Amino acid sequence: MIIYHFLFLHYYWQVLLLEESIYNIKCIIEYDGANYQGFQIQNDEPTIELYLKKAISFIIKSDVKIYASGRTDKGVHAKGQVINFNTSFYIEPSRFMYAINRGLPDDIRVLSLSYVPLSFHSRFSAKKKEYRYYIKFQNYSVFEARYKTYIKNLNYDLMVEAIKLFLGEHDFTSFCSADVDDRKSCVKTITKAYINKHQDEYEFVFEGTGFLKYQIRRMMGILIAIGHEKIKKDIILELYQNHSKQMHYPVAPGCGLYLVRVDY
Repeated sequence: MIIYHFLFLHYYWQVLLLEESIYNIKCIIEYDGANYQGFQIQNDEPTIELYLKKAISFIIKSDVKIYASGRTDKGVHAKGQVINFNTSFYIEPSRFMYAINRGLPDDIRVLSLSYVPLSFHSRFSAKKKEYRYYIKFQNYSVFEARYKTYIKNLNYDLMVEAIKLFLGEHDFTSFCSADVDDRKSCVKTITKAYINKHQDEYEFVFEGTGFLKYQIRRMMGILIAIGHEKIKKDIILELYQNHSKQMHYPVAPGCGLYLVRVDY
């Protein structure tokens, strides 16, 4: 009887310890952003974060705060977005991932789920991010219209030379959204910037330590204008010195942009 009572107390305290533990969960997710107003929650608008919160909260029976490596814009897609969240609820990783996916729409998927140290933060722990932008220049298809931007008559050679000017550390104030906090540094380092030319499309590759809101889409707007021979590549160097958020060049559509990878 004494032994039974001891075992019961031992088990009871183990359960309490489990319940009081805080776990940090890291997920790599992919999504088709065409039907969403971006990643971040915006009231009752359909967003990626909203559906993730609903699916996860239903499982752990409590509200959850989700941290993302970056907040993609309306219509932007992701193949390797990274999120993390904390919970005292423990489930074996493969079962947890399966349960979350059961509660998500078909155009949002968790690709992997793991328990990581509490010090891990999907945004602040990130070392590099890779984005890709796709432009179709022929063979337009209505079935690709939500996933690639269709633009004809671009001067490929001019864009190849211009994109090199984005490499290195620069002040990208003139390439970010007007609502970016003025106290936030707009100095960013781009480690890769090049174009892959395929049969009927261009693939623009950007890798860097971090990116500002609208930065890549504004960079693409400049490259498209250069490709149409409306402006010269030297405008990029001038914009580095300008430090103005009132940019007069178009922002490239979100549909062609993908968050591909985040390195830690």
